[in-house]
Amino acid sequence: MDYLDMLAKLGVGNAHPGGFSETIEQLEQYPIKKGSKILEVGCGTGRTACYLSSQGYKVTAIDIREDMLEKARVRAKAEKVKVNFIKADVTSLPFDSNQFDVVMVESVTVFTDHTLSCSEYFRVLKPKGTLYDREMVVTKKIPVNYQKEMIEFYGFKKMMSVLEWTEQLYEVGFSHVEIWKPAKFNSDMWKKEMKFPDENQQADADVYENKEVFEAVKKYEELMNAYHKYIGYAVLIGQKL
Repeated sequence: MDYLDMLAKLGVGNAHPGGFSETIEQLEQYPIKKGSKILEVGCGTGRTACYLSSQGYKVTAIDIREDMLEKARVRAKAEKVKVNFIKADVTSLPFDSNQFDVVMVESVTVFTDHTLSCSEYFRVLKPKGTLYDREMVVTKKIPVNYQKEMIEFYGFKKMMSVLEWTEQLYEVGFSHVEIWKPAKFNSDMWKKEMKFPDENQQADADVYENKEVFEAVKKYEELMNAYHKYIGYAVLIGQKL
């Protein structure tokens, strides 16, 4: 079982770096104009998408996994919000160009062909639209064998530094790129998440008896403990003219 399968089984709603607490912090630091049309890419079980909808935004959210979308729809019903959930591939978005004021991404692009994904973010944004992409970043050179192990477990296409991510966004057409709150992974990040318990997390019924899930969680913890000094995360903010 790989990382994404594990998340789907557990129904995790805040798996991205920094968790839901930093999503809230980001939205406070960079408030989105009321009435904005938002696309969330790789919405998973829909926690961020549903929160945005509860704040009055018109939200479309996509994910490539139907099992994630099923849980996202259940969440939206429980939270009494409206989100347009669509099964789609980020590298080929099913939308016309210049459709959204904001594209919101939380640890998704790293799992895809970066050039294709970033090009699609740029294409579907309206002029003067903004991309907010929270991604894992390489903070120091990773030994080849370590990088291979992480890529195989997580399913990353490629691991990049802040500079490489920035260059990627400029390359596809963004006119200005800002990096917000670059950070390292640390052992007490979970404490911030306790302030925002996920009341609508939907783990599969058999998840706590599933040996493969247990082994995947153990592998995740081992990798993070072993290699956290090589990786961190940051929010990439791209502006489209």
